[in-house]
Amino acid sequence: KQWYQRRVRGDYHIKTIGPKMPFRAFLAGLGSDRLLEKKHLRITDGTPCTFFDIEGWEHRYPGLEDPPYTNADLIHIVTPGAKIVVMFRNPTDRLLSNYLFFHRFRGKAKHLTPKTFHTVAQQVINDFRQCLMERKLRNCCFTDKHLGEARLALGIYICFVTDWATLFNDSFLALTLNEYHSEPVKTLLKVYNHIGLSEPNVDELTEFVTSSQIKNSNDKVKRSFGNMLPETRELLDDFYRPYNEALAEYLGDSKYLFK
Repeated sequence: KQWYQRRVRGDYHIKTIGPKMPFRAFLAGLGSDRLLEKKHLRITDGTPCTFFDIEGWEHRYPGLEDPPYTNADLIHIVTPGAKIVVMFRNPTDRLLSNYLFFHRFRGKAKHLTPKTFHTVAQQVINDFRQCLMERKLRNCCFTDKHLGEARLALGIYICFVTDWATLFNDSFLALTLNEYHSEPVKTLLKVYNHIGLSEPNVDELTEFVTSSQIKNSNDKVKRSFGNMLPETRELLDDFYRPYNEALAEYLGDSKYLFK
């Protein structure tokens, strides 16, 4: 992710990678060499945008309606034995959290209010529906042209999950943030088992989970912002409902309805 931002996308606020550093050089010393001596370890990456972000494909492949490949394809080619874990959040809550997170970096946090977010939600929904009148759902999900003030399409999980589930099959594990919050130890044990780690001592894991402090970089902004308006939640829930239903049907579990 850092190599991509610095070398491909040009985010020069990342100082650790030279502008001409090849990917092979970037990987050197980051963990793969140490793994050869310690087979019980696992190299992991928790970058959320790996799930959906194939930024720049429209520039690289002009004229195509859909990206010719996704990150799922790339990872499957390089590491076909990878274990994939995706934790889905209620897309309505995800949209607000993402909106506050990025506006915090743009220096606009103090100007954010539930009313302004409602206006933004209305606008991005209208823009997306306009896109659907001209293009297919998959294109509207992957395009960079309709991001607007909030990344609405990223909560249409059914657009992205099929690539990962199809390629990785039993190596793909889907969870929800709700089940982690309600049963953190049980959920973590499921992840341990999925990625092939030996099961930890349950009592020690429980103690660790219950004593750990939840970290959220949006805390101050959220306290200042408060809650979204009831009419905003209703608007977004109505928008996401058919896509949540499609996700629940595809994954075979009603928990993805996020009710």
